[in-house]
Amino acid sequence: MSLHELERTLPAIRQYRAMQRQTVNWDFISAELGTMLPTDFMSLSEEYTPLVIGDFLALQTPIPGRESSYVRGIRRLLGDLESLVGSGMAHGYVDHPNAGGLLPWGSSNEGDLFYWRTNVDSPDSWGIVVSGHNDDWNSFNGSLTDYLSGLVSGLVDPDGLSPDFPGPDPLVESY
Repeated sequence: MSLHELERTLPAIRQYRAMQRQTVNWDFISAELGTMLPTDFMSLSEEYTPLVIGDFLALQTPIPGRESSYVRGIRRLLGDLESLVGSGMAHGYVDHPNAGGLLPWGSSNEGDLFYWRTNVDSPDSWGIVVSGHNDDWNSFNGSLTDYLSGLVSGLVDPDGLSPDFPGPDPLVESY
């Protein structure tokens, strides 16, 4: 899916489109994380300021010139996941860079975490895994923009998330 489809299903996002395409140092991020990231995520990061959807879901996107802060934040979230894996509470999932490991891309204000499952070579083929704050773990076979568009349109069930998320016409904010 594309940013165009996300803009169609979530028109409130358009107000946070950057005046010009932002230049993110993806080479630095890829070297630090040990992998490229999905194309739709990179496009979203370059086209938009960091976003919160429905006063609930914060997308962890890099800010040009602050890529090292982005990497530190991702590593912090990976450390949290590593603790869950170590204590046997990750429902069989593992953290990146392990084979098929989870790599975070978002979080909610209720403690839910959103990941890519890096189980195939092409980042554009990674699926989504959601770790709900109530220990619900759910997966979605599709891209980040597929997942977000599906949540907003009602085609994707928000399993394990707040029952009122995202709701009709969710608020979008920048942080």
